[in-house]
Amino acid sequence: MKLAYKVCLTALLTFLLVFAVAAQSGNGLSADDTRNTAPTVGTGGPWGGPTGLFTVYDGKTLRKGEFTFSFAYSNYDRDPGDADITSIPLSFQYGVTNRLEIYVGTEAWRGIHINSPMNLSSFYLPNSSLVWNGVYGTGPAIVLAPGTTGPFSNRAVFRPQGMPNCIFPYTGCSAGNYGLLTGSATPFGFTPAGSNATLGPPQPGTGRAAMFPGVGSVVGGILPGIVLATAPIIGTNGRPFGTAPTVFTVAPSYLEDAPFDNRLWGQSAWNSLDMGVKWRFNKSTAAVGYGVTANYKWYTDNANTPGGFNMMNRGSGPGANRGDIGVTFFVDGRLASWVNVSGNVGYIYTMNPRGNFGGTSYTMLDRADQFMAAVGVDFPINKHFQPILEFRTLHYVGGHTPNALQNNPSDGLGGFRYFFKRWIGVGAWYRHFFNQQDSGAFGNNATTSSVVVSCQPNAGACVPITVTNSFAGVVPTNFRTSTDPHGFGFQFFAGMRTPRQGAVVNKPANVDSVTLSQSTITIPCPPGTVSDAGCSDNSSISVSTHATDPENDVLTYNYTVSGGRVVGSGANVTWDLSGARPGTYTFTAGVDDGCGVCGATKTQTVTVAECTGCHVQCSCPTISVAGPSGVTQPGQSMTFTATSSGDVTYNWTVSAGTISSGQGTSSITVDTSGVSAGSNVTATVSISGANMCADCPKTASETAGIQAKPQANLVDTYGKLSNDDVKARIDGYYTQLNNDPTAHGYIIIYGTPAQIKAARAQIDKAIAFRKYDPSRVTIVEGP
Repeated sequence: MKLAYKVCLTALLTFLLVFAVAAQSGNGLSADDTRNTAPTVGTGGPWGGPTGLFTVYDGKTLRKGEFTFSFAYSNYDRDPGDADITSIPLSFQYGVTNRLEIYVGTEAWRGIHINSPMNLSSFYLPNSSLVWNGVYGTGPAIVLAPGTTGPFSNRAVFRPQGMPNCIFPYTGCSAGNYGLLTGSATPFGFTPAGSNATLGPPQPGTGRAAMFPGVGSVVGGILPGIVLATAPIIGTNGRPFGTAPTVFTVAPSYLEDAPFDNRLWGQSAWNSLDMGVKWRFNKSTAAVGYGVTANYKWYTDNANTPGGFNMMNRGSGPGANRGDIGVTFFVDGRLASWVNVSGNVGYIYTMNPRGNFGGTSYTMLDRADQFMAAVGVDFPINKHFQPILEFRTLHYVGGHTPNALQNNPSDGLGGFRYFFKRWIGVGAWYRHFFNQQDSGAFGNNATTSSVVVSCQPNAGACVPITVTNSFAGVVPTNFRTSTDPHGFGFQFFAGMRTPRQGAVVNKPANVDSVTLSQSTITIPCPPGTVSDAGCSDNSSISVSTHATDPENDVLTYNYTVSGGRVVGSGANVTWDLSGARPGTYTFTAGVDDGCGVCGATKTQTVTVAECTGCHVQCSCPTISVAGPSGVTQPGQSMTFTATSSGDVTYNWTVSAGTISSGQGTSSITVDTSGVSAGSNVTATVSISGANMCADCPKTASETAGIQAKPQANLVDTYGKLSNDDVKARIDGYYTQLNNDPTAHGYIIIYGTPAQIKAARAQIDKAIAFRKYDPSRVTIVEGP
């Protein structure tokens, strides 16, 4: 299998190399740019191969037709187990376009040194041995009770130290006597009595991982819970007759990179094949780049055969049958010519390892997905030397088999790359594991677990006991803390880079001609004056510029004027000289092809002149006069008001009366004292002012009347009459008065004093009798 894999990988690399040579294209990058490209190494979570730093993908991709081979040696640390992992990753990358590259990579060799085997469930498998309490053999563990019947079915039980070894896939092997002299068959529902229970077979679980009776944990999967310390069980006679766990976990504890590793020093080769693409979304020469990588990793070893599981016991990998899929978003920014910042956020969707157990496939572990975030800074000081700093973190997420001692690693890397040429170089780095499981890794949150210790010998009857374990804030007994957070690595890479674009000498663009629609502008006459010849009031000039660039660059037109303003942009604009005073003005045109206005310019001159023959223009204002709306009582004053347009002077005359006020203004008051009643007063105004034409009407008049004296109206005459006749005459008289509410009556009585008195009494009596208003009548005695 491994040989076929190597043949396939070699054929794929050969094909890509031939294709790369045929597809080489020009490179749009500047030869002055000090930053170079190289493939990532990966390991410890991220997959190497795409362009980037050591483990962080930057925003660059190979140019079309470029390629790189990479060989690296990477050492890093992981927990639980205080694992020291060394990997030799190989990769090949190829630029499909200037923004898309593909890559293929493999782990050519891996070596894992487990410094704390007691912390890993894989060292408690039936085919594993470790030194536990000074004894080399199978260690004690917390397992799912053997069998599917009996009082302990589906419960977590304590498996004492010393269970017989058994090769994978374990089914049917002896589960050991569990410390019982009479054998473990009966308590776990097996027959015949006096024999031991057996391991397996696997059963479907409630989760994605199967259940492995007698082997795996009660939470699912093939890995058991670990036991770090035990204590003797003291009988009623004061003598020990068995052991019980005192520090243990019900859930397994496993290394995510190699969950089934049970060798203190394990070696494996050609463990995986990963391939993928890196796609930059935006222009490859932009200062900020962003895009995505998509990867697939296939593991060459799995548990379908004992040989494949043996390689997994050597630490070759998780053994996922269908491989893993990863997607990472990347972004980077060139802060300056000597510093570049890159950031990644990625997610790996993992597949689960399955094993062949008697012809049936079962999931041995439900692996966690991986969420990764990283930031890197590199300093391309020159085109050869590039210091690099990185920080990254990895979190195990999603539903998965619980990991009692799970660790989400955070790493920092610091190193450099040295480029002998742009296409060949080396790199070296130091790697620090920040959150290893040392003495400070245990917080104050309590961890509590319970497990059943099966029937004990000499107990008379089968009386199991339940043991509860709890620890918080302190390192558990016999837990070996991690002490080596230091890693390192180096890389050699070589390939092909297309030549970069050298310095380009820009050829400036030149202005060939500037054409004006007119060369002279005549400004209008001052306000209030005109010219008999007539002057144009157009103050705008159309300008057309013609320019050429020997390199056909996009041109930006630049205009400078000594007066007025330029309206518009491009080759055709308008020069607005509104408000310009008489004089000479210049218009200069230049063009910018990206280097500024470097070429020839053109200047044109325009003359702004005054209009000749300007003189004042005469006009005729309007004039009208308004007087009183009705007649005026004799002796009362009259008001006359003139209305005129323009700036004029007023002079008034009247036909009668005298002007008491307002002479020289638009409104006068006329005193009518001495003016005969019934006569008229005529007010005449004369206007004068500048700019009036000679034939303009200059006067206007208005006439108003004086109220005439009222005329007496004889209503009736009579002599001596009876009282009733006088009443009738008074009725007629008041009828006439009522016809004119403003009228006032006069009754004149002639005769001797006695006659006058009698007639007056007769008239007063008639007015009173008829209830007329006596105030409307005045009685006068005649001569």
